[in-house]
Amino acid sequence: MRRMLIVASVVDPAGMNISQHLRRLASFKERDFPGCVACWMANISDVEVYLVHVESDIIYCEGVEKPFNPELVVYASRHSSSVNIPALTVHVSGNWGNADYGGSPRTISVAYPKYVKAALRLLHVLREERSLDGFTVSQEQTHHGPTVNIPSMFIEIGSSRREWVNQLAGEIIADTILQLVENPPENCVNAVGFGGGHYAPKFTHININSSVGVGHIASKYHVPFLDRFLLSQAIEKTVGGVEMFILDWKGLKSEDRVKLINFARERGIKVVKAKDVKCS
Repeated sequence: MRRMLIVASVVDPAGMNISQHLRRLASFKERDFPGCVACWMANISDVEVYLVHVESDIIYCEGVEKPFNPELVVYASRHSSSVNIPALTVHVSGNWGNADYGGSPRTISVAYPKYVKAALRLLHVLREERSLDGFTVSQEQTHHGPTVNIPSMFIEIGSSRREWVNQLAGEIIADTILQLVENPPENCVNAVGFGGGHYAPKFTHININSSVGVGHIASKYHVPFLDRFLLSQAIEKTVGGVEMFILDWKGLKSEDRVKLINFARERGIKVVKAKDVKCS
């Protein structure tokens, strides 16, 4: 039987908000599980779904997934930002450079692009259907811990306490996670995105409106430091491999574009400008 693991931290009000709605919307039954503050399990569409609470901040909760051996880990979390823009965000964890906020340095987690894509699409639809006014839906670049050797992603409420405890936002993310279980996403054209800022509106648009799924993203701030080791990780730590490098052309220096194009050519990967990806 397939398994999915959902992780939330008891010190995270957004995580607790999402967890509360998960347990309201689905038939979770409490279980005893070593190493967790609390654990619940539900059988949904022939998938064993485990929901666990951990004590540490979620970006430092290394190894919680190992006893469960899930197909996918979803971290239900808060997103923090100094600009306090209300947002529902999705991203893969990992560090292109130093491990300043959890995880291991120069190590990224495993991306599952079709799930990242499906999560963004669902958030976009549910935000509109349920009138979550003022919130954006956004993909972020790959950042922070934990570093996980099985497919995983963060789905977050941002960007201040006012939003973290917003009940409609918590319900929408909970519903998104459950729909990912009930309706496994179709395969897509797997891609890695390069360039632009921390928030990735071009790659968000591609995920929502095209047949391409962007998993890992490295912003323009990290691309200059990407070497063959890190670029190889971006390919090897993407479920199903990578067919395409998508470049935010104007969001990259010319020497960085050349580096990425040369590496992709060696690996037989297609390079496409973000503006040239066919979207509906």
